[in-house]
Amino acid sequence: MGFCQQLERASGNEGMAQIVPNCLEMALGTANSDGYAKVITLAKGTHFKIVSVNEAFTRVTGYTQLDVEGKDLRSVLSKGGEGETEDELGARAGTTMHDFDPVAKKGVCAASTNEHFDAKGREFLAFMCSYPLSNLRNEVTHILHVCQE
Repeated sequence: MGFCQQLERASGNEGMAQIVPNCLEMALGTANSDGYAKVITLAKGTHFKIVSVNEAFTRVTGYTQLDVEGKDLRSVLSKGGEGETEDELGARAGTTMHDFDPVAKKGVCAASTNEHFDAKGREFLAFMCSYPLSNLRNEVTHILHVCQE
């Protein structure tokens, strides 16, 4: 943290590194700054429940925060939100789906290109990167998913 504060002072961006890097607060603070569709999910369990989406996600998918909060990210982006299982999604797409488990359990980043569906059932191809967000005990609590259509 001290190193980040030194960097911000040296660059003239005082106040930017007051939040620990790779934490939930940092992800929420930059949610709309770069135009990418971003989703934050919980990292526990087998269903990665949505906690927050940004304006770009709503623009790309047609789903608002109220539409998706508490729902599994994979099922929301499946065929019109019909809730296909991961195996069904992979079989239909002819590929394996984006794997969140290494991100949640091992704290490593993951990236893939997948077929998704928006709220109107329109198919789109998106590149998704998933990043672990941890607490002060270095436990992965949330995952930041950044999508680019």
